[in-house]
Amino acid sequence: MGDRVAAAIPDSARAGVALPGARSEVRQLPTRAARPGEGWLRVASSGICGTDVNLYKRGLAAATVLGHHVAGTIAAVDADPGKRRWSGAVGERVVVEEYLPCGTCRACVSGAYRLCPDTDLWGGGRRIGTIPVGEAPGLYGGNAEYLLLPPNAVLHPLPGGLPDELAAWVLPYANALDWTVRAGGVTKGDTVVVLGPGYHGLAVTAAARWAGADVIVAGLSRDRARLAMAERLGALPVTADSGDELATSLRRALGSEAADVVVDTVGPAPHVIAVAVELLGQGGRLVLTTPKSPAHVPIDTTAMTRRNLTVTAVRGRRPEAIATAISSLAEGTSRLQHVPSADTTLDGTGAMLDRLAEGTGPETPHVVVRPHAD
Repeated sequence: MGDRVAAAIPDSARAGVALPGARSEVRQLPTRAARPGEGWLRVASSGICGTDVNLYKRGLAAATVLGHHVAGTIAAVDADPGKRRWSGAVGERVVVEEYLPCGTCRACVSGAYRLCPDTDLWGGGRRIGTIPVGEAPGLYGGNAEYLLLPPNAVLHPLPGGLPDELAAWVLPYANALDWTVRAGGVTKGDTVVVLGPGYHGLAVTAAARWAGADVIVAGLSRDRARLAMAERLGALPVTADSGDELATSLRRALGSEAADVVVDTVGPAPHVIAVAVELLGQGGRLVLTTPKSPAHVPIDTTAMTRRNLTVTAVRGRRPEAIATAISSLAEGTSRLQHVPSADTTLDGTGAMLDRLAEGTGPETPHVVVRPHAD
């Protein structure tokens, strides 16, 4: 099997390496034969999300190959399947989760491996797209031609009919399905307000529409292009000139109705919490997908108790949501094929990260690194 591994992948791979100080360069990093339990993935797509941009913008401690929304084809595996927790054969297309869980703690045993301390991004844990290149072979992120698959990687097979451009949506769409349907309890006929038409905002829009909800998506004037994408997903777009006008614009769109669910995807803006609570009707649910800055935000407890409101915070996704996401994308029921993709090569990855960090990125929030593109 060692010969097969050597023949399956080149001796080195090109990678977009993010550097301390919000810089980036392309490097040629050496590969090696897969060790017990390991494998190699030939990367087809690596989606750039807000976590990548924040890591890049705030300054990494060491050179790192970013990219944790990864899909591709298994190029090589070690001979001993007993050493790895994932299954997959050479030539199989898969999506790779970012998590590298221990497999034995309480969270892992219960199936909530995303909460395993070993893969906790905020507690110093290890994830795909965060391991420095100083740890050989350094190819632990999706922004590279090849990705090393550790023994504790988490893989999900992809159907043959799912194109690479939609495979790049699997993880953000799975997040959205988990947040919207499970955490938010969205069902057919509900009215859902999505705050923010960004990467996950559009994915949440698609998930809520998939569940049969009526969806309103709110953004600012600068978001008009993205709000048009939300409209193509079947949502009603609402535009406000400022954050202060957001509640007024949304109340106008709701008319005499109230929202059953509000999903906040706008990032650190604290004022949206008060807006969300105001919009919710009896039994309404607020789903928080991102922390606020400052972290401690006032909330109207009188409104919360009198209207029996619920606030739920979410993180990652359950594995069941990935299976649903893959099926929906393959069947065309996600509608995310209507959201354009802004693709970049490895050589253009640094410039794209710079643009996204500066807030001057493409109109579409779906930005994908294609490592093997010319």
